[in-house]
Amino acid sequence: MSSGVFKTYLKYPLYIYHLVGMDIDKALEKIFPGILDLSKEIYGLAEPGSEEIESSRLLSEYLSENGFKVEKNYKEMKTAFRADNGHKGLRVGLLAEYDALPNGHSCGHNLIAAWAAGTAASLNMLDKGINVQVFGTPSEEGNGPYAGSKCMLADMGAFKGVDFVIGVHPDDRWGVGGKTLADTTLELKFRGRSAHGADSPEKGINALDAAVAAYGVINSLRGWAKLDKHLVVGMIFTEAGKATNVVPDKATLQVEFRSTSTEFLAEFENKVREAANGVASAYGADLIIDQATPLYKTYVNNSALDSILKETLSSMGIDASDNGSGNEFPSGSTDEANVSWVVPTGHLDFPIGYTGIPGHSDEFREAANPDNAKYSLYKAIQVAAGAILQISRENKIGQIRNCFKSGE
Repeated sequence: MSSGVFKTYLKYPLYIYHLVGMDIDKALEKIFPGILDLSKEIYGLAEPGSEEIESSRLLSEYLSENGFKVEKNYKEMKTAFRADNGHKGLRVGLLAEYDALPNGHSCGHNLIAAWAAGTAASLNMLDKGINVQVFGTPSEEGNGPYAGSKCMLADMGAFKGVDFVIGVHPDDRWGVGGKTLADTTLELKFRGRSAHGADSPEKGINALDAAVAAYGVINSLRGWAKLDKHLVVGMIFTEAGKATNVVPDKATLQVEFRSTSTEFLAEFENKVREAANGVASAYGADLIIDQATPLYKTYVNNSALDSILKETLSSMGIDASDNGSGNEFPSGSTDEANVSWVVPTGHLDFPIGYTGIPGHSDEFREAANPDNAKYSLYKAIQVAAGAILQISRENKIGQIRNCFKSGE
């Protein structure tokens, strides 16, 4: 693809353009067709979380072919990887996601994966004084054994040797920073004893009755939460017996809860566990509590890093929203937030589809088709690579570290 197609998107002021814009344009002219093909392949695979075997392989192979040493099965997660170009200097982490939802890539993670690969390959070509690391992170959507893998990676110290990290997400507008709800999901597995429902019900232990009672008790806990915690609770039964004339010996209640306070959510989780155990004991049932997803924390914005991203956007003629400030109530959650607690983390949103397009919808899936999103994907790589080059060449890492230490 000719770089001329994208010339109108290179609107850096002259001093910034000569610093980074021209170099990035030349690099992208060489690699962007391959990046687009990579995104298309991942889009077509649409592999669910913890099962992204081929998507992970494609990304690993691309990065290996472009000068990165790739560690597969990273932290014993078969679809995770870490790619490192081995350079000395500023240490930058890029977050790649590639899991799909049941209706395909309706959250646009195929674009996130392509962005990470494209930004990494561009920087590797442009500056040998930047150590670029790409973290392939499975199951952001919370499916399977690697659900919320960034939470686990953060806890295991995977980002310890990195100066800062950048993540992106497709949205309906350009933006930097973010707000998220803390979020976690428990599976309450009640185990009783089956018996004939008419002939000998007294010999059974009704696991479903226990699960239904737990549903009611947990639902009543909403009244314990002050309004400023913005508690959101969702519950479904995923197992509830198999025959009406048999006392159900198994029942499973899945409980998801969110809040604007990470600390409060941890307290609420303890309340839920205590309540469920109390109900199970009262009914004589056994209870197994599985953590279906880790605790996704609230987002810690790094104002210095986000400001550099916003300035880079502005230099390209793009007015981006500051999603980390203001009084807007967050509506989503992500395991990227956990990364922001352990290392300075910047975030970039780039637009696909129309204003107000609903996430996780079939419409968003169509908007995430790389043929429809290629211009925004190209610019998102430009912005991230330009900001990173500027941080390296103007030695802005001190500002970023200071903001992280002060919690800004």
